Order: sequence, then C-alpha cells, then structure tokens
Amino acid sequence: MSEILIDNVSVPPRIKAQLNILSKDIKFTREITKGGNGYLFFGENRILKNEVAVKFYYWGGDAKYHAEPSTLAAIEAPNILQVKNAGLLDGEWAYFVTPRCSSGDLDDALEKTEHGNLQAVERTRQILSGVVHLHQRRFLHRDLKPSNIYVGEDGRSIIGDFGSIKYIPEGLNSIPASSHAVLYRPPESIAADSYGFGGDIYQCGIILYQLLGGYLPYEEMAWLNKAERREHDRLTSRPDKAVFIDACIREKIRRGNILNISSLPSWVPENLRRVIRKATHTDPSKRYPSASAFHTHLNNIKSDIPDWSVIGGQPVLRGNTSFRICNDGGSLYVQKSKNGGDWRRDNSITGDSIAEMVEKIEAKI
Repeated sequence: MSEILIDNVSVPPRIKAQLNILSKDIKFTREITKGGNGYLFFGENRILKNEVAVKFYYWGGDAKYHAEPSTLAAIEAPNILQVKNAGLLDGEWAYFVTPRCSSGDLDDALEKTEHGNLQAVERTRQILSGVVHLHQRRFLHRDLKPSNIYVGEDGRSIIGDFGSIKYIPEGLNSIPASSHAVLYRPPESIAADSYGFGGDIYQCGIILYQLLGGYLPYEEMAWLNKAERREHDRLTSRPDKAVFIDACIREKIRRGNILNISSLPSWVPENLRRVIRKATHTDPSKRYPSASAFHTHLNNIKSDIPDWSVIGGQPVLRGNTSFRICNDGGSLYVQKSKNGGDWRRDNSITGDSIAEMVEKIEAKI
C-alpha cells in the first residue's frame, strides 16, 4: 500500500506536525474513520517492518484525571494492547502507538460468526482480565465495546483504543463521565454524569450479552417505539431528530431497558442471564464489586454451562454425545453423534420449538 501524504491529511496543525515527526520511523499508509474521539492512522515501521496503529485523541480537561502516556505504556498484560510509544502534544491532544491487530475486532467477529456459550464466556473472561490490570492502576477505560476489543492472531481478546482512558485519583470513587458511545454508557453516567469502576463492569456485561447473541442494534431508529417514531417523524430538522433519538436512548439506558434478555437464544442458560442482569444493574452498588469478582464468578460457573454453539446455522450441543437441532422446512428434529461419529436422527426427542428441544436435550445429558 502506498504512503499517504501528511500534508493532505485533514487534522489539527499540532497533530499534523507530530505525524511528520513520526513519519521518519513510520510509513503511514491509511487513515480510518471507524470510531470516534480522535484520529487513527495505520502504518508500517520502516526498520522493523511490523504494522502499527497510531491514535491521536483529545484529552483536554482536568489534568488530575489524565492517564499519563508513560504509565499506560508500562502496562504489559496479554489482554491489553501494548503501547509502544506515547506522548502529549499540548493541553488538548495526546497520542499512542500500538501494534496493529490484523485479525480485526470483536465487531468484525460478531458479523462473521455466532459465538457459543463457552466461547462467549471465555472471551469475556479475557476482557475482564485486561480490565483487572487497568483497575489495579486506577485506570478506567470508559469505552469498552466490541469495536475496541481486538482479536489477536491466536484468537485472544485484547483491549485497545485508549482514547477515553482516565485516571481515578485515590480517595475518589468516580469521575466525570465520557460523552460518546451513548449505547454503552452506564445509567449513572446519564443520571449523574458519574463514571467509576462499575462503569467498565457494566460495559463488559453488555459485551457478554452481545457475544451470547443478544439483540443490540447499532441502527438508532431501531430503538424507537411506535409513539416515539411518530414524534420523530413530526420533527423537520435533522439535528432535532438526532437530539430526540439520543434522548430516547439515554432514557432507556437510565431505566435499565437497553438490554432485552428475552432476545438471547433459548440455549443460553439462566445462570448466564443472571450474570448479565447483575453486571448491568442500574445501581452500580449491585453489580459485581470488581472486575476480578466478575471474572472469578464466570470461572466458577463455566463447568455448569452447556456447550451450545451455532455451527453451520444449526444449534449444536457438544460433548461425548453431541446433539444438533435441524430444521427441515419448518419441521424440527434432532440428530446425535457419539464420540465424533456420524450424525444420526434421534426420534426420542421431539418438540414444536427450539426452546422445547433444548430443554429435552439437556434433560438427557
């Protein structure tokens, strides 16, 4: 890919100056617009030939909440994207340089495949492991969502994009909330402009919900009910419509109505549904007390979670004897396979719905 011309990039002058400095070591090949709160560039180190990402982000505000780049760069953990270089440009902008994860992010993974129960739990545990490292240093990520969780070459989940990260000083339980990524904002950030460690736990709960197949549309109009749509359609200006949609979503978050637990597939067990409810409770004090406690609880219950996943569009329960639910023109039936052998129809299990089939299969094991 050819090198981009820094002079043609539309960014603030101070960022352009830093890009010119960094371009001595980095061949910049691409600027992308995915995400918000800054500018993201991809490139290749001219000497090492490895791919890197450079994120410029706005940090302007109270300096006591700023996460020092040098401290951030000192974190070495398998589930946190390593910061290779970082710095402050001025009172408004900072930047960091990280490896580029060529396998994409969890948003990409969610589009390509449906995660099974245990895979979703394992991914969430990996994310929580990274959050534990951040919280131990009193860092709040504040923007945990699938597009900010990268997938390593080994499939590992890696927390990245530190453009919203803040330091929470000793003696404080919360800091002012982030102002973007409304869909993932915890209720307290809307009701009281407050964000603490429980905010990151809330966001991890939403990610688990999505990994398990929960309905969380990114299309804003999907959040409006019929009455809200009628009111929206009466508005004439685009800005007024955007403000109205934003207010509707915020109110749903504040009331705890952003997640529809009933939209989870029928093979997601009740113990995982309870985990999501606890992690995303509207009252931060009723969530898990720490990311470590959340991680530990998932680890403790994983042996009780049936290993359902979707393979080739069919729900499959894996084990020494595996079962899968098939659909032949609307008629459901079950096949089973012993020790990886051929699939054979099991006429002893019948039902009129997938939920009924799931219940009967699980009763057999």
